[in-house]
Amino acid sequence: MHKQAFSLATIGTLLEWAEYTFYGYMALTLSQLFFPASEPHIAIIKTFSIFAFGYIMRPLGAILFGHIGDKFGRKPALMASMLLMGVSTLGIGLLPTYDHIGLYAPIGLLILRLLQGVAVSGEYHGAGIFLIEKFGSKFPCFIGSIIPACAAMGMVLGGLAAMLVSLPDTPSWAWRIPFLFGGLGCWVALYLRKSLKETQIFLNTKSRKQLQRIPLKTIFTDQWRSVIFSIGIAAIVGVFVYIANIYLVTFLHHQAGLSHSLASMTAMLGELLTALLIPVMGWWADHVDDPLLMLKRAILGMIIGGPAIFALCQTGNPLPLTFAMILYALLNAMLCGPMVKVLFDQFPTETRFTGNALSWNISVALFSSSAPIVAKQLNYQLEWVYGPGFYISVIALFAYLCINLKDKKYETRQSYFYSHLQRPD
Repeated sequence: MHKQAFSLATIGTLLEWAEYTFYGYMALTLSQLFFPASEPHIAIIKTFSIFAFGYIMRPLGAILFGHIGDKFGRKPALMASMLLMGVSTLGIGLLPTYDHIGLYAPIGLLILRLLQGVAVSGEYHGAGIFLIEKFGSKFPCFIGSIIPACAAMGMVLGGLAAMLVSLPDTPSWAWRIPFLFGGLGCWVALYLRKSLKETQIFLNTKSRKQLQRIPLKTIFTDQWRSVIFSIGIAAIVGVFVYIANIYLVTFLHHQAGLSHSLASMTAMLGELLTALLIPVMGWWADHVDDPLLMLKRAILGMIIGGPAIFALCQTGNPLPLTFAMILYALLNAMLCGPMVKVLFDQFPTETRFTGNALSWNISVALFSSSAPIVAKQLNYQLEWVYGPGFYISVIALFAYLCINLKDKKYETRQSYFYSHLQRPD
């Protein structure tokens, strides 16, 4: 039963990130399908803009699912987010293109992306909270690391799907297949998730009548430093992934001259290495290193690593590209290995879902959503090859400052977590 609950909690993250990544990797193709072909570079920017608009709804989704998760339970929030993701993803797969319905095509794509943005805001941290509360009493960093590892593996699947549908002999409608299968997969996962049981930590808090009437109010009045802390971490995670992986496909195609399939394969290699290394770093944080110190070292490494990745990638040669992806994977894994547990510790049970989801999704709406557009403008409009990498450096410095603004010692919150997690009813 534990294995079943574990797999059902993680499958949503895998599916959602596969669909999100597939959209990013297929930006070139989607720009041709949903916008006029007269200005291809403008079409790409518009496609990335729709990618960004999907994030505008994420804070609203975080408030919605956070309230559900903290008032009614982790399971109802995970069920509702999966339902919405299934509807919106399936809708994209069925959506007519610009050649068939004109302006209604990008409008429809925008609406469905907005719904996806609402849906994904309740899944990522909801699944992480569910797993740590249910299984994380002994190895919380390792258990929490499974969620970003699943997200990374979902990105690998998204990249693989993008590469396959971009092959020369594939039919023109092949781009729909990953969206259709992803949408149907969400419905299957939703049906199977009905067997999940609520976490005991939430039930204990509910039985003690410690649930907050309005968790959102408590967060901004009493826990605002934790919000800033979490926003900083989310900012660098989102910008690093969406520039050094998703936007990298477009960069390698236009700047380094790689084919779209080879560019996707390169980015997919980096994400596959990341998926394999994240649980290793989570285990390391549980047994050897301090989780927060590991996370800080990763962020400092990104200040230098961001420009280095693009310096290596702009050559287009296999060996520098391999080194770039190894560097990307190491820094990403060092950050994401302990990250879910560190963020988990910032909020008590009664506001944990809202605090984690809202902080994260405010940040991705502000930073992650615009990252591919900023990278594209720096690289194409300003003709600055290293611009995307230096933007990563700026956000990494911002994240480091946000972390150090928090006045309470991490060890205090860490001790609170262990006592709260293991407290008998």
